[in-house]
Amino acid sequence: MGHLMPVDLALDEVPNARRKRLVRVVSFVLWCLAIIVQTARALAEPSTLNLVSLGGFIVLFTAVNAQIFLVRWLGEKRTRRLMARLHGSAYLSELDNLPNRNYLLSELRREMPRARAHDAPFVLIILSLEQFDEVVRRRGEAFGDRALKGMAQVLRRFTRTSDFIAHLGGADFAVLLNECKHDDSFIYLQRVPGSIAVSDGHRMLEVPISARVQQYDMQSLYATDVLRDAEESRPLRRKEVQHHGSEAA
Repeated sequence: MGHLMPVDLALDEVPNARRKRLVRVVSFVLWCLAIIVQTARALAEPSTLNLVSLGGFIVLFTAVNAQIFLVRWLGEKRTRRLMARLHGSAYLSELDNLPNRNYLLSELRREMPRARAHDAPFVLIILSLEQFDEVVRRRGEAFGDRALKGMAQVLRRFTRTSDFIAHLGGADFAVLLNECKHDDSFIYLQRVPGSIAVSDGHRMLEVPISARVQQYDMQSLYATDVLRDAEESRPLRRKEVQHHGSEAA
């Protein structure tokens, strides 16, 4: 039943819109008739009173219709702004307007055929703040928000502009390294710290970061599969990151 409510409301709005349009048309016609009658009277008896009355009708008619036009224009402008905001929210996270999961999936759909065509794989890295729910429970939501913003700043600092950062929701972030192979991605991971320092208002606390690394296999056809494989891959220990990074270098 809940899914039918928006449809019912939309159907109810149709006759309402028609009634409003009819009222506007009738009002416009009546105004025009009043001006015609007043004009005829002023021409038949060109007295000062009739001319002033005619001028008053014309001014009032212009003012009322200008107001109606302005209200409709502002309403349409507000609607366009709201639609743009809603469209943006479908692809942007509330966290510093980072791309969200939907945006990442869209980017993957664009990159996958390009990678196959040029035989240039990419690497998808999932970076997460460990035990984030427990941290928020113990330290509060304000601490959690600072940790997330700190994580976003770290990723922006160490990620190339040609690569892609997304906030998947909660404590999870994704970095898409274009034209990159699995071993080469550890050079990037070595730059990303193993934890971030966050203030609880009294002292700085370290929140550890885990990483999952998945190279595109050039076979998967669905972006959702690529993202799922990355999210379900085994998280790496910091020693593994350092070991692979030294080999890649």
